[in-house]
Amino acid sequence: MINYIAGLKSSIGMKFVVTVISLLTFLILISYGFSAWYMIHSMQEKMREDYEGVLSFTAKQIEKYENDLRQYAIIIAADKDLQKELIDKKISEAQSVKRSKNIYSILREYELLRNDCVCIELVLWNGDVYTSDASNLNSLHSVGDDSWFRQMMEQKQNRSFSGAHELIARNVCYNDIITYACNFGNYYTNQESVGEILLHINQASFESLVYESNYEFSWCAILNGSGEILAESGEKTSEIREYMDSANDKKEDGLKITEGKNGYFLFGQLKNDLRLIMFMPDSRLHNEEKNIFLFFLLLFLVSLPISSIVVIFISRQLINPITALTNAARKISEGHLDVHLHSENTDEIGTLTEIFNGMVVSLEKQMRDLMVAERERADLQMSILMAQINPHFIYNTLNSAIYLSKAGETQKAEQLLKLFIQLLQNNMKSGINGIITTLGEEIKDIETYVELQQIRYPGRFKMDIQADEILYSYAMPRLILQPLIENALNHGVLSKDFGVIVLTVYKRDNYFHILLEDDGEGMDECKIQEIMKKKEKRRHTSEIHSISIENICHRLSLFYKDAYQFEVESEVEKGTVIKISFPLEY
Repeated sequence: MINYIAGLKSSIGMKFVVTVISLLTFLILISYGFSAWYMIHSMQEKMREDYEGVLSFTAKQIEKYENDLRQYAIIIAADKDLQKELIDKKISEAQSVKRSKNIYSILREYELLRNDCVCIELVLWNGDVYTSDASNLNSLHSVGDDSWFRQMMEQKQNRSFSGAHELIARNVCYNDIITYACNFGNYYTNQESVGEILLHINQASFESLVYESNYEFSWCAILNGSGEILAESGEKTSEIREYMDSANDKKEDGLKITEGKNGYFLFGQLKNDLRLIMFMPDSRLHNEEKNIFLFFLLLFLVSLPISSIVVIFISRQLINPITALTNAARKISEGHLDVHLHSENTDEIGTLTEIFNGMVVSLEKQMRDLMVAERERADLQMSILMAQINPHFIYNTLNSAIYLSKAGETQKAEQLLKLFIQLLQNNMKSGINGIITTLGEEIKDIETYVELQQIRYPGRFKMDIQADEILYSYAMPRLILQPLIENALNHGVLSKDFGVIVLTVYKRDNYFHILLEDDGEGMDECKIQEIMKKKEKRRHTSEIHSISIENICHRLSLFYKDAYQFEVESEVEKGTVIKISFPLEY
């Protein structure tokens, strides 16, 4: 593996590996980043749902507790004996004492029904007070600051809670009592409200309703309508105090969640003017974010090396056969036709190797056949064959196939080589078939050549062929049109971002008329004169090169003597037009 990587230095293989690994790294980072963001976002939504659930559950517990107190007060107020005792009538002092004792007995029985109830008091609007405490039957048990009681009496609000205050019951002083007030009437006298029942509840009962979180700095509190805290868990921070100040002015219904600096505030407006406020710190979210980050970091550090190894392995499977083909093509360009490649692949690369071996065998056979041909025909065919088998064209085409394979475009690479082999096979025919063809076969070879070049230069040019199919069966010299199209492509339209080549073939006065137009860079008049002078020379060369204009004109003169015409018209930056005409019969 290390030797393979070292051998890829400054090669297309290295570029391919680096590009794919870079792309994989980018895609992995993007996918992991999006996944992490999605997980964190989902975690935030899940936490908000959890907080809403906690707030809703706590609120229901509080409302249930308040409803129990209300039902408890209703049962007390509906007591038949109590209702009779509270009928407002003039009685003696002895009867008043007896009434107080009777009411005490009734209230004491109800008091014993609830463990959280310290004392029960009846405060009538006429000023009378009755309690469940035998030590003080006819006075309010509150000590110290009794502002809570005055506020309740002034508001006369049904079903309300006071703030925490002191209370003496049975000669015991309680420092944390919350009073629940509920109006009651007398159905004997049809009075809707004769006073209030005061249920003095131990504050510890409310504290059991407050949600306690395992997270540090969490806080929860129950508030009455005046903003006084009935019970709380946790410690208030400065941020909580600021929110409390603003919450006292809120009169919103339902449950609300507000995002603070260091967490979430949950506010619930309950029945009977009660409020539930919770603060959940974002330390839980930070911990989850840290865990998610570490997880994806570890996953990235593991997946990237594995992906790199897989990419290198796959690239070696793709590049090695193409490299072998390139080396073999280079040997062919040097004149060594005894090249044979071995491939164990059964995929497109293996098929490409077999086709290449067949091409080499066919090429070697053509070369042997040429050596036994007669001298004059051999000279003519040799010039054609050497132009057809341009090793540089083979090398460039195979390099294009290598590039497409490394870029993952194996189907395009296979198609490119199939077209290339088809073009070679058609142009390397021996005997009379290597010299004479038909217009239909020549156009077919042109279409193959153009399709091959469009794979090499996608989107760079367009070829338009306009020819009457009636002329397809007429004979003509081989390789007259393809070299001209190659010149128009390489020296014309490829100098621009996009170009168009138009081939028009028609018959007039028993002559073939061929018109080849391109919108390339064009030529000046000096260049045109130079070309026209060269075409008059019979020049032979042993160098391997593309079929030149003088070569084409020379072969036309062998077939048609002076009956052919060859003209070139061109303007710089506008394009070139080549006009050829020769008899239909030679």
